Amino acid sequence: MINIENTYIKYDELLESVGTEVIKNRIKYISQEMSDFLVVNHLDKVAYIHEMSLTHAIMDYFSDIQRLKDYQDIQHINEIKIKAYETFWLLKRKPIQLKEQLDDDRLLYVNEKFLLSRLTSFMLGKDINMPIVGEKEISFKNYLNTLYYYLKFRRCDAQSIELMLLAFNAGKTVFST
Repeated sequence: MINIENTYIKYDELLESVGTEVIKNRIKYISQEMSDFLVVNHLDKVAYIHEMSLTHAIMDYFSDIQRLKDYQDIQHINEIKIKAYETFWLLKRKPIQLKEQLDDDRLLYVNEKFLLSRLTSFMLGKDINMPIVGEKEISFKNYLNTLYYYLKFRRCDAQSIELMLLAFNAGKTVFST
């Protein structure tokens, strides 16, 4: 126990390498996404965005990405990896908080619902308004239900989320008509 200590990360180097404006813009963008989600789902009266938690999630995301870039000696990463790492840190930090104790336990998973919505939008991309019917609708809903369950109850890491997004894209490509 004598060698255990708390280590608090200083983000000075990260702010310098990534850029303060880039980080501020990402925080602002995701905060707006969350705010829109809360309003659209009529949750803005019972939930709020914990800014410090969101800021830490974004800083953790950029720290991970910077380590990945340094290790792989690359300048840019793909969109799937970006979304996977953002999702992981937002899930871990849970920046959407309930304002008070509520009897509706469905609200307990508001962060997971937000992330599912965000991932669904990302996966569908430009096809977001295309109708999904029949067998494809059943398969898609099953996939989303499984993903939601995974976000709620399984140990997620960025790599597994990345694999889920890659698998979805592969399925879209292979089974599209």
